Amino acid sequence: MSGICTGCLDGCKGGCETWLASFRGREVLYPARFGEITAGADKNYPVDYSHLNIQGYAVGAEGLPEGVEAGPDTALFENVNTETEYGWRKKIKMRVPIFTGALGSTKIAKDNWEHLAIGAALAGITIVCGENVCGVDPELELDSEGKIKKSPEMDFRIDTYKRYHDGYGEILVQTNVEDTRLGLAEYVASKHNLETIELKWGQGAKCIGGEIQVYTIERARQLKERGYIVLPDPTLPEVQRAYEEGAIKRFERHSRLGFITRDSFLKK
Repeated sequence: MSGICTGCLDGCKGGCETWLASFRGREVLYPARFGEITAGADKNYPVDYSHLNIQGYAVGAEGLPEGVEAGPDTALFENVNTETEYGWRKKIKMRVPIFTGALGSTKIAKDNWEHLAIGAALAGITIVCGENVCGVDPELELDSEGKIKKSPEMDFRIDTYKRYHDGYGEILVQTNVEDTRLGLAEYVASKHNLETIELKWGQGAKCIGGEIQVYTIERARQLKERGYIVLPDPTLPEVQRAYEEGAIKRFERHSRLGFITRDSFLKK
């Protein structure tokens, strides 16, 4: 079970394991203060994950370099090869079998993209650029058909990862209903030669939407014009009046659920 706080705050200088691991690395493998405490697992009855104990065994070993025989002097965790690959016709190698979560159009994803993308590239893992990144880009340019012509934010995200990418892992981009209508897949394929996208059918990973809010009616209208659901509707006269009078101070941007059938999936 995750030890992260339910309200994890960007910039927090607390002492949780996530905060420590972000820059202390393997030191967090051992409980602190080392040598002065003993650590066990709290039980949360009647049922909790802590009731499941994974017991090691000394019969063979996996992950050793080819040709190395398993034994007390070779089967050491620091010698394990964690490389793997995924894919069918196209194989993607990874140094460690880890994907990031989808870092999409939220402010916290945008503010932290650079170091997460660089870290993922150096570590040889796959980073997921989440949905709606182009759709909320203030500098987005559309062509005469309403398709993406230029998105500096998407360009920045892909270029940042590729600058340090050395063949392990990849960057893949999610496309939801609005992204598809804006021509995101065509844009990242033609401009950035990106070969992997993730077709997204659910919304916001939790089917709840509203994961970003905007604070001006002008920005709300812009997102509405780009095809998003914006609540309350900034085009309604009564909403505009309420905003001017200070009764409405912010707007929610929602995306649509991607209803799917076999035929529509294959066509897409």
